Amino acid sequence: MTTVALLGGAGRLGRHVLAGLLTRQLAVRMLVRSPDASSPRDGLAVIRGDVHNRDAIEAVIGGSDMVLSTLGSAGEPIADVSSTAVTNLVPFMKARGLSRIVSVTGSAARLDSEIGSEHHWLAARRRMLMTRMAPLILDGEAHMRLLAASALAWTVVRAPLMTTERDGVARLATSPPPPDATLGYAAVAQAIVEELLAPQWVGQAPFLMPAQYSEGETK
Repeated sequence: MTTVALLGGAGRLGRHVLAGLLTRQLAVRMLVRSPDASSPRDGLAVIRGDVHNRDAIEAVIGGSDMVLSTLGSAGEPIADVSSTAVTNLVPFMKARGLSRIVSVTGSAARLDSEIGSEHHWLAARRRMLMTRMAPLILDGEAHMRLLAASALAWTVVRAPLMTTERDGVARLATSPPPPDATLGYAAVAQAIVEELLAPQWVGQAPFLMPAQYSEGETK
């Protein structure tokens, strides 16, 4: 049985991701910070800890075959959650021979290779959000930079604003969605899990595009 190390599984997106993994009969080792975040059950092992703690990261990686992270720095006093998680994950993954990792960040985050040549929707989204949440965006970019330098089989999915909407379909694309686009957590989770298990975007950071938009190139 394939085992997935899940970080951020107690969050709003993470809960949908966890459900998707368990529905597919995968075993999950989930790192949670709060003792009340989740309880062990069939297919799910819960490891208490924080991504800033290297021992906790090593514990959740142990016995896993691949890694999925829905972490972000929203609400944190220091916006370093995504980048710290990758910093601690990479050496343990390499030591254990793990290569596949999928993570999530916002659609305002850009790769270093995009600086100066951003798609106009990415530039607009970034301008809109940098005044309010620059630390979160920069943390997302830092974690992408670390993964790009890691030699792991990484994919970072860049998602637009997420809502509780239950309907909707998301597709991965090379171009970003419009700045005001939204997607439901369930649609985002389904796309993330599918990319984890059937990689199409290794070494890339595709955008999640609501299916109704035709702008952008799909793979």
